[in-house]
Amino acid sequence: MLKNSTIKDFEEALTLLDQELKNAELKIKIRAIGGFAMMYYGFRDNGYTIDIDSLTEAYSEDVLELIEKVGREKGIDEDWLNTDCSTLDGFLDSLSGEIDWQKANYTFDNIDLQIADVRGLIRSKAKAVQDGGIVPRSTDKKDLISGLVHVGIHGIEELDRSQEYAFIASDYPRSYEFLKQADKW
Repeated sequence: MLKNSTIKDFEEALTLLDQELKNAELKIKIRAIGGFAMMYYGFRDNGYTIDIDSLTEAYSEDVLELIEKVGREKGIDEDWLNTDCSTLDGFLDSLSGEIDWQKANYTFDNIDLQIADVRGLIRSKAKAVQDGGIVPRSTDKKDLISGLVHVGIHGIEELDRSQEYAFIASDYPRSYEFLKQADKW
């Protein structure tokens, strides 16, 4: 079952997972990108997502079992913390070096939670729209625009003047074309 969860739902799940990991003497790293990271910074329009996407190698079976257990206990999706994005072509290799990872404002004993910086999130969404081809996921498109608006870019003219986000036009031409065609920012 897929259930949209809020940042509070994930904070509670992470706290419980941290305790479960501690009991099992396991540690993990989470490098959050996507909806959770956007909610963390406060610019995901609808304020929810179904999961935390971690740009890390796949977790061990022991960790996956604990993630599922916490999902069941908290009433959220059992795959609420996953590394699925790392299996997408080029995401782990090309993006992880382009993102400035920020230490999250949470205290855990057995979870090292890092959040992609805003520029890195925008890059990841531009790559997702680019790799989606003709029909990228609508959430990736909305998230790309929300990220740009969050940093003060409200249209293609402003994007064209931005040196910091010039990589969208040069590295992700499909994403740039989508942004040129977008009616509303």
